[in-house]
Amino acid sequence: MSAFRTAVPGPVPHRTGVRVVAALMTACLVAACGVDAATERAATTTSEAGTDGTAGSGGGTALPGSSAPTTAGSGAVTTTDTSAPSPTATGPDTTAAAPATPLVPTPGAVGAFGPWYLGDDGSASVVIEVRSQSGAEPTAATIDRIRGVLADVSGKRVSTTGGVVPGAGRQWTAADIRAEADRTGPSQSAESGVLTLLFLRGGLAGSDSTIGVAVRSDVAAVFSDRVDDAAGLLTSSARIETAVTTHEVGHLLGLVDLVLATGREDPEHPGHSRNTGSVMYYAVESTLVGDILGGGPPVDFDRADLDDLRAIAAQSS
Repeated sequence: MSAFRTAVPGPVPHRTGVRVVAALMTACLVAACGVDAATERAATTTSEAGTDGTAGSGGGTALPGSSAPTTAGSGAVTTTDTSAPSPTATGPDTTAAAPATPLVPTPGAVGAFGPWYLGDDGSASVVIEVRSQSGAEPTAATIDRIRGVLADVSGKRVSTTGGVVPGAGRQWTAADIRAEADRTGPSQSAESGVLTLLFLRGGLAGSDSTIGVAVRSDVAAVFSDRVDDAAGLLTSSARIETAVTTHEVGHLLGLVDLVLATGREDPEHPGHSRNTGSVMYYAVESTLVGDILGGGPPVDFDRADLDDLRAIAAQSS
């Protein structure tokens, strides 16, 4: 208050001076309080503004539309006025939605994994698991061809992994083949769709003519002894092995009419093509192939097969 006394001009009469002094004191107190309040507000604003838009020095910022208190730097507490409109972003929302992780399917009927192997919404890549018994190992040309076919029809990265099937040749049931497939090897995942090919000695229980068989949506087998039985002067074992393996992979991908309903399948041999020029012709997986297809089995999908594979891939999109 020393500044106030300095500001009073000269002596005044006692009663009048008291009233004047009182009035001047009141005016100065009001003025002084106004300056203090403004200064405090300025200090509070500075204290609350952090470099990242959050409260500084222990202050808290209420979210738009909330009634949470904002703590000022001097210890005072104020509240957000929820009646005022909250600030909104002026630019477009650029927040990208996280890509959905595809659900890994449960093994089922032959052909059911076709969209999983082929489609954009299926596995990110394909792994061919090749396991064989001693003496039944496939040729490198067969596996290279299958890898190339899968890469072409799926547009995905295709890799291979290997392994051994223990034991000697015998008559294999479908259940035996599935059990062997599940005994070891990689599991299905969103990253890798696994297609298991077993190359076995012996044959399919109950059949002397079956060279290859698909037993589940992700498992097929080729019998090397039956491949040798079907080979002859006009057809090599290597060509039959390649044709049969491609044929069984075609079944795993959904051919013919195992996924679609095109009416293309041979009514006498369901799941097979009527076209003798297609690798999906029924005789390709039988030891009769040398008798029925004298020039050797076809090793390629025909145009209708390829069209079906593209349609199957689109089903997962």
